[in-house]
Amino acid sequence: MNRLVLLSGILLLVPLCAYADSHPNLIVSAEKPEFGNHFSGSMVVEVIVSDSGISDTSVGKGEPDVTINGNNLRMVQATDGRWYGYFANVDKAKTADQIALDGGVSGVGFDFGVFCSKDTTSLGPTFTETSGIAVPRSMTGATNGNSAFATCTGTPSGANLNNVVRSPKSINTNPSILSGQIGLDANAWPLIQLFSFSNNVVVRYNGVGTQSVTLVYDDMPNVSLSLDKQNYPPRAHVFATINDMQLNQDPTSRDSWTFNIDPQTVFYEAFTESGTISASGGTGLVNLIPNLSSLGFEKNGKLSMTLGSVAQLVQNNFQQSTASDGTTTYSKIVTFVETEPNTGIFENADDNSQSNIRILSSAPRDQSATIEYNSKSYSIVSGLSDASISFGTTPGISLGTSQVLP
Repeated sequence: MNRLVLLSGILLLVPLCAYADSHPNLIVSAEKPEFGNHFSGSMVVEVIVSDSGISDTSVGKGEPDVTINGNNLRMVQATDGRWYGYFANVDKAKTADQIALDGGVSGVGFDFGVFCSKDTTSLGPTFTETSGIAVPRSMTGATNGNSAFATCTGTPSGANLNNVVRSPKSINTNPSILSGQIGLDANAWPLIQLFSFSNNVVVRYNGVGTQSVTLVYDDMPNVSLSLDKQNYPPRAHVFATINDMQLNQDPTSRDSWTFNIDPQTVFYEAFTESGTISASGGTGLVNLIPNLSSLGFEKNGKLSMTLGSVAQLVQNNFQQSTASDGTTTYSKIVTFVETEPNTGIFENADDNSQSNIRILSSAPRDQSATIEYNSKSYSIVSGLSDASISFGTTPGISLGTSQVLP
């Protein structure tokens, strides 16, 4: 599977470089030509300005001029010298945060932190050209979910509640300069700026010349699922890959999605990318099936399977054997984790190449299980792989790419 992903990356190298050449100092996480530069729903977009002229972290530097459809996006310098800003759609961010709020557990699932109005000034810089902001820690006057924004006062404090930007670069807190170069309270980082938009979104950096990236805020195209092969021998590992940029909610970390096949449910970050418990185990584990449409999903976002007498679901390093919301235990789960942060490519085989979908040792030949995503179904057929003999410097016999347990 890794070779296929790597090959795909090589094939995409030329067009990706062509895109980067047109804006060498501006990096936008949702600029993915393989997905038509689309982003959807509550996805958070990361904007980076990498400019050697303003990269010094020890002396004061002017903030780069970055806009979202003409509105100012405040940029913060990190310890690596680059400048970062995060933004999302205001309505979908509130919808997502309300889902997390209804779960009753802070800091898991789609928790955006807390919301403040654009008139909030106690964080240092102003955000008057946004529709509001999401701050990772509690503040006086802050709201959650679908409540109307209010002006926050005081400073952020307490635990980090933001679960949609989990691995940001550290803000530059060099004592000889303003925090983040713009005076942002360090406890307000990572801060997400919220805007209203419904179609094209133009991200523009006005540096030495103007550099821009145009994104499309719409249904996600080119969603697909693929299997590593068609026929699987007994006890084989089944490697499945989902290509869906909308599952990439957090541009800084590997996202994890868990699907229960009976009853059909879907969970965001039930487990961390390394398989430890995140939302699972309490009410913070929220079934997203009733909310997928309001989050901007179409046919994507849900997965189903029929196992029959062919396949089984097992634990691997991406998940435990079950997930629980404190009342219901879900025992027919399969977890997909992003290959790297911000790829939009999700696999069910962990870093040790252990899949959570496997063929039964007793699977009858030429029978099939099925897996469906984005309303497209694929067959997992039992049966021995065709053998082939290759002669070269070192003769060898290949029995296909599936792994078989000893």
